[in-house]
Amino acid sequence: MAQNWREPAREIPIAAEADVVVAGGGLAGACAAVAAARNGARTVLLERTAVLGGTATSGLMTSFNGFRNERPPNEFQSVRGIGEEIVRRLMAIGAACGKTAHGDWGELGAGDLPYAVSFDPEGLKRVLLSMACEAGVRLMLLVWVADVVLEGGRPTGLVIESKSGRQAVGGRILVDATGDGDVAARAGAECDIAPADDPHLMPVTLMVRVAGVRPERFDRPHLSIGKTATLWGPWVGGVRADDAASVAAAQVRAMREVPAFLEKVRTWPGFEEAYLVETAAHIGVREGRRVRGLHTVTQKEAEEGRRFPDVVSISSNPVPGYYGQRYFYTHEGFDIPYRALVPKGVDGLVLAGRCISCEQAPFQSARSMAPLMAHSQASGTAAALCAKRGCEPKDLDVSLLQRVLVEQGAELGLKRFAR
Repeated sequence: MAQNWREPAREIPIAAEADVVVAGGGLAGACAAVAAARNGARTVLLERTAVLGGTATSGLMTSFNGFRNERPPNEFQSVRGIGEEIVRRLMAIGAACGKTAHGDWGELGAGDLPYAVSFDPEGLKRVLLSMACEAGVRLMLLVWVADVVLEGGRPTGLVIESKSGRQAVGGRILVDATGDGDVAARAGAECDIAPADDPHLMPVTLMVRVAGVRPERFDRPHLSIGKTATLWGPWVGGVRADDAASVAAAQVRAMREVPAFLEKVRTWPGFEEAYLVETAAHIGVREGRRVRGLHTVTQKEAEEGRRFPDVVSISSNPVPGYYGQRYFYTHEGFDIPYRALVPKGVDGLVLAGRCISCEQAPFQSARSMAPLMAHSQASGTAAALCAKRGCEPKDLDVSLLQRVLVEQGAELGLKRFAR
């Protein structure tokens, strides 16, 4: 067969049209879609699997980290809004607790949330689905985003592949919640990505869930709900998230290492009779493309706790390993400005999740699940406002966005921190 094959031109049907189209139904996409729909936008959410939550559910990464700084100063809960609502809904069905790999935070109650919250992934599937349906989000599951529709250089829709063949979904405003910035990259946005040999590149991990454990004897990092424990299984480094072959090879390697990993686990106190319940449906990717936005949050700005007039969320999560050890901010969180959610040079598109515009170190903080939920709520809200007002994301009145976010429970630190 020839090295290249020219695909014949063809017309494809429009499967749906909406005010806001969100690509990716992981935690970021779910939060963005719910926010958009709650703000009056006809919203379509595209997801390649059959469930919402992505890494948090099918990926078995069952801990929300970063509702506040992990260490003092940590009196300030920096993430509220939809992120906190999700936790409260999980609590209501007995699917969340304060015991995490980073400590025992005590029983969850009506007060402020601790640094981290563990959850049952099945409970989270249920909560996210309920929130999306209640908000009126149109869910298109088991579809793969294959390309971006460009008209005059502006994204106006997405090409999808599914059991129904190739179709298109049109939208006034698109939200890239793919994790790796796939939509932004295909729309022509500038992106940064660490090379595979970068020592700061975060590795990928296959999460595993075991049962037959004795939680009272644990002395190892774990994420537990009841009599099961979710563990960081085999780790694989040097993986480029924008390279499908690289990710697939990491998945195969990690799966082959699971039996040896379980033998090691059974030497830990409390895990002597542990047995495998499930492995994650896909390997957990921490770091992929970082799309260049109208502003890129720098390492210096994050370390200083720089305040921005267009703040839409706050990240207080530590940087996991960029400094050779866990780096804790000496303040209660750094701002994510709205400009970091708007890709430079591309109209009609807003960023959500871990592809927002940050340098590598602050990115490794902001990609954690709690701050990710906060800025994704801002992304979906912004997309809805742009669609309703007929403006491009770069031209949105940020003061309006901030007002709506605060009214809907988001935390921007406007009352706590002087400007």
